[in-house]
Amino acid sequence: MEILALKTRRLNPPQDDALVALSEALDSFGGLKDGDVLVITSKIISLHQGRSIPVDQVPDKDELIIREAQSYLPRAVVPHNYAVLTLHNHLIAPSAGIDESNALDHYILLPEKVDQVATEWHQFFKERYQINNLGLIITDSRSNPLRLGVTGVSLSFAGFHPLRDYRGQADLFGRPMKISQTNIVDSLAAAAVFAMGECSEQTPAAIVRGVSGLNFTDEDCQSELWLSPNDDIYQSFYRDFLPGGCNL
Repeated sequence: MEILALKTRRLNPPQDDALVALSEALDSFGGLKDGDVLVITSKIISLHQGRSIPVDQVPDKDELIIREAQSYLPRAVVPHNYAVLTLHNHLIAPSAGIDESNALDHYILLPEKVDQVATEWHQFFKERYQINNLGLIITDSRSNPLRLGVTGVSLSFAGFHPLRDYRGQADLFGRPMKISQTNIVDSLAAAAVFAMGECSEQTPAAIVRGVSGLNFTDEDCQSELWLSPNDDIYQSFYRDFLPGGCNL
């Protein structure tokens, strides 16, 4: 497996055509091949949608965060008042994913209808490069409890089934596996975001090539990855979040 970071022209707020910029960069790179996974940072999709607000037009960032979140934990109860913790788009994250880095004095919000975008852009790139099998992942960066630093995580995906299921298979000592499934989507997202970088690299996408064992499909299988809070062993950490302003 290899990961090829994709350099594009700089995309600027408040709005820019990320689909054209990506297509130009891919064309100069030789296009996509059958079996590739195209990984795209959510920020340029937000710019494509015009999901940017000038900082000087937001009197209270916390109000904006709460408006964007499904539910939240106030800054006052977070250590050192570092952030408003939020539940948004199947993820717990600081600040509902609102970003100020590489944003030219704008707040960049997460994309709207990100599952629909994943499906539509997946189909667009399949047709553009005339390939049968393509995966697409839209990513963001997240910090993790009890760890410094951020890692990449998926906001949505399309084109392949998200889990590798080991249930029923025997381990090294013949014991049947009962619950183990590998989250392929977030595993590839983390590796690709590491290759893309977090600062001034100007590489907002990556091609992951040569991934073995992917089960490609044009069916909508996004729900295969999402876990209901009622079945989540970590629910006790966030069940008392306050209602926010949007819905998953």
